Amino acid sequence: MKPFVRIAQRHLMPRFVVSAYYYFRFGALVSTQARVQMSGRIVFGRGTVVKPFAVIQTNEGRIFFGENCAVSSFSHVSASDRDVIVGNNVRMGPGVIIVGVTRNFMARDVPVVDQGYASKGIRIGHDVFVGAGAVILDGCVIGDGAVIGAASLVTRDVSPYQIVAGVPARPMGERRQGVPSDS
Repeated sequence: MKPFVRIAQRHLMPRFVVSAYYYFRFGALVSTQARVQMSGRIVFGRGTVVKPFAVIQTNEGRIFFGENCAVSSFSHVSASDRDVIVGNNVRMGPGVIIVGVTRNFMARDVPVVDQGYASKGIRIGHDVFVGAGAVILDGCVIGDGAVIGAASLVTRDVSPYQIVAGVPARPMGERRQGVPSDS
């Protein structure tokens, strides 16, 4: 029964119904062209926007977005058994992938598809910017105020206000206090 319910939540629910559900329940603007699973395990804070062609889905874990977040087009956020928690005022550029699960694959004598998966969850703090095409893998904790550069692969924790970029993402600097916004 559970797989059927998940399939119905992900694929059979009309998108305008999903959009209306999240607007009236949380005050979030979910595009009718986005594919967001209609589930009590997915929560959006007031003012959060999910743009066209974004995908947000979960299995047993929760996905929680704080207030005034933006999930850009072609981004994909998924959780498995553990939670993906995103703070307030987080901005995600187009094509961001946040994967809250890791596939097991080490046993040679067992097909990968039969080896299952592991899940640790992901936490993203407040006031974080995630550049276009960045990938954040399971188990990462991103501190408040961090900046993830475009096309970066985040495989480990990022400290608060740290700027990281690259594959794998490495520290490139730190946000400073008192810097004018146009510099």
